[in-house]
Amino acid sequence: MKTLQSFNLFDYILLLRPLILIPVWNFYLIGNHLADTKAWFSIKSFLGLFIYTMLMGGIYILNQITDIETDRINKKLFILSENYIPLRNAYIEMFVLWGFSISLALFFGLPFFLIVVFSLLLGVSYSLPPIKLKGRPFLDALSNGFGYGILNFLAGWVILRNFEWDTITKLLPYFFSILAVFINTTIVDIEGDKKTGDNTTSVFIGAGASYILSTFLLLCGAILASLNKDLICLIPSTISLPLFFYVTLYYLKNKKINRRFTIVSFRLPGVIFTIITCLIYPGYIPFLILTIGGMKIYYKKRFNINYPSLSQG
Repeated sequence: MKTLQSFNLFDYILLLRPLILIPVWNFYLIGNHLADTKAWFSIKSFLGLFIYTMLMGGIYILNQITDIETDRINKKLFILSENYIPLRNAYIEMFVLWGFSISLALFFGLPFFLIVVFSLLLGVSYSLPPIKLKGRPFLDALSNGFGYGILNFLAGWVILRNFEWDTITKLLPYFFSILAVFINTTIVDIEGDKKTGDNTTSVFIGAGASYILSTFLLLCGAILASLNKDLICLIPSTISLPLFFYVTLYYLKNKKINRRFTIVSFRLPGVIFTIITCLIYPGYIPFLILTIGGMKIYYKKRFNINYPSLSQG
């Protein structure tokens, strides 16, 4: 372990893990758009996004706190595991973010407030024992699908429009697509999860069955998106399907995980969703450029690594 580093504001910003906040922003913005396709992105929508970002940033800090020893062994997510930020300060930042997000959510109506509260409860249950959903087969995937494909989506939706039961039909393609993508993320971590005792979906059913399941789920997502005439979800799903089929067939033939292409398989849909979101909200583009460019510079200067990258991980 490194000795405690001097204070660096960017360490505290990057502790929020902006790269995995991008899907949060995407699904919030997509939900916001589908709630009212003719509405402009309002101040109210922006403030809702800011609140939800604070909430999820705090949840990602908790993820890193609970994984600190694993990250130290695997030499990843260095900010906490290598003592660039004291653990005490990480806890303070997490609770401050949660306090502000819950308090401010009260001003945006009961539905939005409840979504923020449920998202927080799910995020805590995902990381902390005794529940620790991320170490339980199928529940790990379902919690991600529910968190991003339903709660995250609804956070953007209810800012503009009340929840209606037919909203569920609009959510389902995203739910299935996120399930598929998440399962592929657990495939590349099988060996590491076995060592740490996390009984993830892929650890439980094996790589072959996981590839088949994720491909089937993505196909379901594409079919549902087609039935809904939802191009926002249909395009990423159908473009990514051949890659899902490829990594599945590769494993079934060679009994070996193609790590590089599996990583691309779960990152590609996110990239496509991001491009589509930028087309819907062009003002999102400079913000993303600043975010990703800033991360590239930060990780190169701070840790001398090329991150983020589409195929490395």
